[in-house]
Amino acid sequence: MAKPGDRFFEALKARPVAAGLRRSADVEAALHHGIQVLFILGEDIFALQESVAKARRQGCLILAHVDLIKGIGRDEAGVRFLAREIQVDGILTTRANLIGPARREGLIAVQRLFVLDSESLEAGLPTVERAAPDAVEVLPGVIFPLIAARLRGAGLPPVIAGGLIRTRAQVDEILAAGAVAVSTSQEGLWGFRANKEQGKS
Repeated sequence: MAKPGDRFFEALKARPVAAGLRRSADVEAALHHGIQVLFILGEDIFALQESVAKARRQGCLILAHVDLIKGIGRDEAGVRFLAREIQVDGILTTRANLIGPARREGLIAVQRLFVLDSESLEAGLPTVERAAPDAVEVLPGVIFPLIAARLRGAGLPPVIAGGLIRTRAQVDEILAAGAVAVSTSQEGLWGFRANKEQGKS
């Protein structure tokens, strides 16, 4: 039986850039670029519902940052509402306690890990391990190549790198270091494809 994350990782394998969107107005642009995975990082539940409908029509996956969506609780009930009423495909969150409820609802669960210094990295890794998300998003993503070896030894789920990623060279370096994808608001990177297709982007 297919898991919720299977389609997510298949989509990222083909198009390893997820669009990080703070405004619903940017959804159309991301879809125009053929983006397969959308991370909604800040709108209200009504705008989110419209974005979900647009993404579904294009066969795209849409994950909502439950901590940042206006009009919804940052708790288990909020996760259920996103799953059952808004019908998102998954959530992003910094809150480890929301990973279990999301997975019980059949959602893709991505836990965000902010790496500000060595101490935050050491403190964050056990939290992610216990929560057992489908993927972890490391922020800022530009530091991922510097800490990739440390993360490989931590037994983490697949890593997405997000934040401060501005160039294709950075995307190449991050993917070469072992991340399954990057997330970015930089429209110029939304056409990035997996290696054999990059020349067509």
